Parts: sequence; structure tokens; C-alpha cells
Amino acid sequence: MYYRWLVVILLINLCACAADNDIFPDISDNIASPSDISISGNRMYVVNSNAEVKYDWKMGNFQVYDITDPLSPVLIKNTETSSFSGQIYLDTIGDQAFVPNRFSEDDTQESDTLYTFSIDESNADDFASYTESDIGLDAFAIACCYPDNQAWVSTSLSEVHYFNLETPAQTQSMSLLVNLDDGSEIVNAATYHMVLNGNQLFASRYYGGVLIANLDDAGQEGVVPVDYFIEDIGAPRGIAYEVGTEKVENEDVEIKKIYVLGEGTEDGTYKRYIAILNVTELTPLADNTTAQRLDKDDDSLLIKLIEVGTNPQEILLTDDYIFVSNMDDNTVSVVNKTSYAIAATIDVGDSPYALALYEDAGVDTYVYVGNLVDNSISIIDIDSLAVVKTVMDDGTIE
Repeated sequence: MYYRWLVVILLINLCACAADNDIFPDISDNIASPSDISISGNRMYVVNSNAEVKYDWKMGNFQVYDITDPLSPVLIKNTETSSFSGQIYLDTIGDQAFVPNRFSEDDTQESDTLYTFSIDESNADDFASYTESDIGLDAFAIACCYPDNQAWVSTSLSEVHYFNLETPAQTQSMSLLVNLDDGSEIVNAATYHMVLNGNQLFASRYYGGVLIANLDDAGQEGVVPVDYFIEDIGAPRGIAYEVGTEKVENEDVEIKKIYVLGEGTEDGTYKRYIAILNVTELTPLADNTTAQRLDKDDDSLLIKLIEVGTNPQEILLTDDYIFVSNMDDNTVSVVNKTSYAIAATIDVGDSPYALALYEDAGVDTYVYVGNLVDNSISIIDIDSLAVVKTVMDDGTIE
């Protein structure tokens, strides 16, 4: 949604004529504002949204890299798409990649597009080809799977859309509009990022707060899916979930946590932060007619508030660290997961956004960072917490 609302409309109005006259070159196989990166084994999948319109504003691409040598990615397949694609979900069992796309030529469009790519390399003719189906407006984030084989997609329609991985054209929707237990109501539930844990959906609400919904309520007549609304997370973006343990009277007790990026006034000071929240007690509700309105401080949900850089966007958890891309600082903040102290602030490319983890034999090794403005991918070594290589827009390595 950030791209569509702040970039797409402006560029369509100002640049359409120039693009139609081929002032901008075709995107071809160049890196151009990588909006998401996903890694599986020795393959890296990159969605280039072309958000900064270095190339024809209608064009984006989907790329597959061989990262057998993780410091020297080699492009093995490039497929041109429309611009302004969002996140990737890799279905490695079905050899598919699902990517929501938000491209539109004008503001009359009532739905967006879901790409389904083949990532089966044994079929050379179909490899990285795609089919299209309709998905909700401003579709960006995608999370899977609950129940088995069912994926969920964020929209600006105050609802999430969901589909079975085997039949992506058959999409259903679940409303996030809800009355709250204090008599107020959520009248706009446009969502940005989201994460699943079992039958629970945790969604960053574009206008502030985190919505927690019971996915078992989807499709049930007269049932309210949203169970909780944590109201005091300002401008939330990336969100992650983790189950850990803490010592209580010398015994290990399971604790369920969400990590949410946000910004706003906290204790009288404007802050950009990671809010780490304990959601252990926020279990799915049945037959509720309202959602519980919660405050992270007053309801003792906040474990830690950690300040990061300016305009934090995406969050990535590794075994030892929390990585955050700070788009306006051109940095990545690294937080120690045990002490919650800042372990490093790493300079990367211009406007870092997407984050992806590379593991070597199960060991966290590198973090790949997609930089929107200079159209590059920075590779951070986790041991040294430093950039060791950069993949430039033409694929060369520096």
C-alpha cells in the first residue's frame, strides 16, 4: 500500500505520457526496487517492483538466482511482469511462488492481481512462467498456511482474502471490521503486513494498531473473526511471531511474542521502534460479538520497546538477532534477542526494504537486503555484522 498510494498515483499522473513514448527503457533483467526476497536452499527469488520508476513505469520482473555461492548470485531466470508487486510466498512442495501485484493504470480498478509462478526447474518451458487471478485491492502481504494449503493476503478493503494453493483463482474474503468492547468500532481495517500462528492472524493495521483474528471464523455467517485490537502501535509495518521461553520460579515457561515495527509518541518523545509484545494470553475466542480493545502498556503486553532508525519497514528474526530495515537512514538495525541491545547499525544501499535469511546447513549465515532507490541487494555477513558484497542493478557483484 505504501507504494500504491504514495508512488503509483503520482507517477501515473506525471509520467504516463513519457512512459508511453518510451522515454524510460524496458526493465529487462535489471534489479529495480526489490520489494521482496525469498530464499530456499541454493535459490533466491526476487520481486522487482520498479517503485522508483527507473524503467518503464508499467514494468516489473520476477527473478530466480543461483546462490550456490551465496556471495555471487547468478541470475538464471527473469520474467517480466507488471510493476508494483508485493511479497512472495514460496510453495516448495507444489513448486509454486505466489506474488500479489498492485499495478493499475488508473484509480477505477476494483481488484488487483495474484501471480502464480512455476518454480519447477525440471520443466524448462514453464519455469518462472505465471498465471494470473484476481485478488483484493492493494494486495501486498501474503502469509501461509492455515489450514493446510490455505494462504492469506492483505488488502485495503478492510478484509483479508484467502485461497487454497491448488486453486488460487477461487478467492474468498474475511472481514476485519469489528465493534470493540468499549462501544467504539473499527471502521477502516486496511492491512499492511501480517503473520500467522496456527489459527491466529496478526495484522498491522494501516491506520494504527494490530488486529488479531481467529481464522477458524472465516466464512462463518454472523461470526466475528477479530478477537483483539492492540490500539497503541503507531503506523505499524513489519511484524513477526516467535515462541520462546522465560524463567518463572526456575522453570521454563512458554511465551508467545510478536515483534511489530512502528513509530509515534511514547512517554512524550517521538520514537521509531520495535515493540515486542507478549501475546501468550491472547488466545482465540469463540462466539464473541465484539473484540477486546487493548493497550500494550496498560494491559501489560509490552515486553520491550527498542528504538531503531528512521522509517523502519521490514523485520527479520534469526536465531540470535532482530534485523530491521530503516528506509530513510539507509541502514539496517541489528538487535540482540537476548539483551535487546543494539548490536550494530549497518550502512547498506539507498532505501533498504526487503530482508531475507540465507542458512548454510541450518546455520544463519547471511542476510540479503533489497535497496529500493539504488536498485541493489546488500549481503550482510551475520558473524561480522557487516556488508560483504553488493549485487548491483545489472547483476554485477561489488
